Amino acid sequence: MTTATKLTSHLILEQLLLEGASAVFHGPRCNPSPLVQLLNTSQVLKCARALSERAASFMAIGHSQSTARPPVLVLSPGQGALNALPAIYTAKQIQVPLIVLCEQQSTQIMNDDPVLALDNLALVSKLTKWSAEARSPVEVTRLIRRAFTEALAPPKGPVMLSLPLDILYQYAQGEVINPPHVSPLGAAADNFLKKTAKSLVTAKNPCIIAGNEVNQFRARKEVVVLAEVLGCPVYTEPMPTGVNFPNRHPQFGGVLHFGLSTIKEKLKEHDLVLALGMQTRLSAEADKMSLFNPRAAIIQVNVEPTLAGKSLPCIAAATADIAETMTRLRAEIQLVADARCLSVAKIRAQETIKQITEERMKLEEELVYPSHNDPISLFWLLRTLDGVRPTGSIIVNDILSIHADPCSVMSLETSSSYVSSNACIDGYGLPAGLGVQLSLTAQELPVIVLTSDESIMQCSEALWSVAHYQLPIKIVIVSAGGAALLIQPQTPAQIGFPFNSPTIDFQKMGQAMGLKVFTATIMEEMEEAITRLFEEEGPCVLNVKVSG
Repeated sequence: MTTATKLTSHLILEQLLLEGASAVFHGPRCNPSPLVQLLNTSQVLKCARALSERAASFMAIGHSQSTARPPVLVLSPGQGALNALPAIYTAKQIQVPLIVLCEQQSTQIMNDDPVLALDNLALVSKLTKWSAEARSPVEVTRLIRRAFTEALAPPKGPVMLSLPLDILYQYAQGEVINPPHVSPLGAAADNFLKKTAKSLVTAKNPCIIAGNEVNQFRARKEVVVLAEVLGCPVYTEPMPTGVNFPNRHPQFGGVLHFGLSTIKEKLKEHDLVLALGMQTRLSAEADKMSLFNPRAAIIQVNVEPTLAGKSLPCIAAATADIAETMTRLRAEIQLVADARCLSVAKIRAQETIKQITEERMKLEEELVYPSHNDPISLFWLLRTLDGVRPTGSIIVNDILSIHADPCSVMSLETSSSYVSSNACIDGYGLPAGLGVQLSLTAQELPVIVLTSDESIMQCSEALWSVAHYQLPIKIVIVSAGGAALLIQPQTPAQIGFPFNSPTIDFQKMGQAMGLKVFTATIMEEMEEAITRLFEEEGPCVLNVKVSG
């Protein structure tokens, strides 16, 4: 801890650097801000600007998902906080650490109801993990220290610090605080591990559900090893935000789609469910049916203290580090498993792999390959894109579809190959993809954004930022007449939103922002356009008319 008399804004910068902040994002109204001008002079922090606070906020979320480090989002008074609300809500839902520094009008005039004055704390109280407003310059570094602690503590999420402008200009003898070394969360208790190991060994037909915390807390390798020891299938929770389990692994049973009847059908034969890091809350339809087999034993492990055993009918639940718990659990299984148990697990693995392989082969055999003049389906768009995209490219997705889920259709093997949101907020995909692209050290590696026509219209100004930074991001707009038609293609036309009255010309929109835009309405055009998408250097847009 060091003490010095400096401008408050200088103390903020020093504290942010000590905390290991990854980047700073802001909109145009923050350009005159003393804090933003100072942050832009830093040789360590990467500063990125967007055309709106909403776009800047989603960019910060994508950057955080890619780096697992909390970025800083600077918002202007009044309008900034209002425009960022959808993104702050998204950050809370997908548990992304985000440090929001929202500027406030000067304290000397706040009682005069000045223009753009807003009660920042009341506005975000339900959307952030923690929020506070600085009352004096000397407390600012302490508030930032607490903000990082709150943002990174499970469940991770957004926090807001409101900063009156007059405080930023004041001198203070502030203390810059070194962050402490935090002891990581350990494995579950020995008693839990022993009981769970015994339950898994004696179960006839167990399965694993790999939730979003598996990816967020780097436990995927340990879950894969445990699944191979047990020989059981592994599913991922609905709307995964990352690669929770390699989807080309022979024991990958698929994504549990958000339709409860589909989930129930997948899980009905399992007598034991090991739910690891599962975050998805049950939908409003949950009172119509049981999600699991009523006779199934459910064991849950979560990092977030409020999830384990909260709503699932568990026989055991633990709040613990998932990776460490899986390692210890595997060791316990080896202690209690005899030759017969090992033989059963081996046979189970063979049957699981055989069944999943047969299901995949059946799907391949039933595929009807389209002709060159056929309309484009979402499935064939994803399949073609997956076959052409460069190895190591990252998918950023905000489309939802029961019939063609990118997590099932595309090959996603590495933990960094897929980023998504389960908050269902339009406008996420494009700026989040730009945030991911900005986080990469090797900028030649392309990020591929999968977004709907409806979603991109909510944040179309992010196209300017794409052109501004000239990064190799590839944007694929799935034009289906709205996000609802991707989820339910049979929705009657009169119910859907009239996106074709008038038709949105994404080609002119992208070109107006200085981007190269390709379009495709039939299969032959799509194959050629996808090839050109990756042959062209720099950012490009592909608008695909999707039917069904």
